[in-house]
Amino acid sequence: MSKPSFSFYISILFIFMLAAPVVGQTRYGKLGIGVDGSMQYILGAGAVNTSPAFGGGVDMSLSLMEGLSLRSKFGVNQLFWKNDNKSSITTDLMSLNGYLSIDLLPNSSFNVFPFGGGGLVFFDQKNETTGASGVSSFDIQYSGGLGFEYFPNEFWSITLLPEYVLTNSRYYNGPLNSGNDSFFRVSLQLRYYFFDESFITKLLEAQRARLKHK
Repeated sequence: MSKPSFSFYISILFIFMLAAPVVGQTRYGKLGIGVDGSMQYILGAGAVNTSPAFGGGVDMSLSLMEGLSLRSKFGVNQLFWKNDNKSSITTDLMSLNGYLSIDLLPNSSFNVFPFGGGGLVFFDQKNETTGASGVSSFDIQYSGGLGFEYFPNEFWSITLLPEYVLTNSRYYNGPLNSGNDSFFRVSLQLRYYFFDESFITKLLEAQRARLKHK
């Protein structure tokens, strides 16, 4: 039996980079890891004026079964606002979030998924008058929304993740309101997917058979 040629390995490389969409984009065992860029905007901020603030992090997606995925992300973000003195103030936060999503179009290159989950957050408490930092604190947040995911091929996805985030603290921008703070966050994610050994084996065998018949 002859050894695979150089063109065989080049063909495999092109398959990994440019594979056409196939069924089961969110099938069982598909693991994706990527980067996350986000924008946050405080809601119900009382007397302060809020503006968008930006952040980033890393994200992960694991298909528990076709149509059901576990997602998570670790991010470093900011909230931006101005007090009565028109001073610009930022609240720094670092969070680890987990979500469960229902993939409505698991066999399509374009997937829509409602999701919900929670996260642990470490943030810098603020005084609404001076903007000075108070004692740093942990908080538990809850969030949900409707996500949109596009698979240009089998190995990459681009995800838009808008979500409403409900906190358990009044001190993200100072205790201006009687209720807890909340904010809107939208993330843009780029993710690369890994597969189990059986998928890789089948992919290699299919390409080998294709080249043999040429």
